[in-house]
Amino acid sequence: MKRKRFSRLLFLMLTIMITVTFYQPAQAASGKYTGTYTKTWSVSSNMTVTIKPSYSVIVNKVTSTKVRLQLEKLGVNGSPIYATAPITAKRKGNTVSFKWKDTWGNSGTGTLKLYKGYVKLKVKQTYTARWNRSTLDTSGKYMKIYRQSGNTKMDNIDL
Repeated sequence: MKRKRFSRLLFLMLTIMITVTFYQPAQAASGKYTGTYTKTWSVSSNMTVTIKPSYSVIVNKVTSTKVRLQLEKLGVNGSPIYATAPITAKRKGNTVSFKWKDTWGNSGTGTLKLYKGYVKLKVKQTYTARWNRSTLDTSGKYMKIYRQSGNTKMDNIDL
């Protein structure tokens, strides 16, 4: 009787240990990559520049197979503003593939590569909306964008 009880207890302990072992990396990976990544650059202009142009990626949630993200681009002095609704994308290893549509009606595809402390983003615009003034397109190149904060709050945008 004692041996049966010991076997059950051992089985239960092993089950818990295995569950915790496989669950922990998914949690660690999520916190490792989530946050706001932003790249800003300077421009030469005759007008006063109070807000530098920037490109941001908000990584809200990461699992072993999916990533929830949002893209935002600000022009000089915050105009124009381009943003996507939150995107749930497929993840394979550290590479995330997605389709997007922005607030101006442009759309396309993209690839995000996850690294510790930064991401690499490549975005292709496949449809250009009428009256478009800028683009989320990265000209066929990967843009390296560093993590600025742990903020994962996304804008509530419905497209």
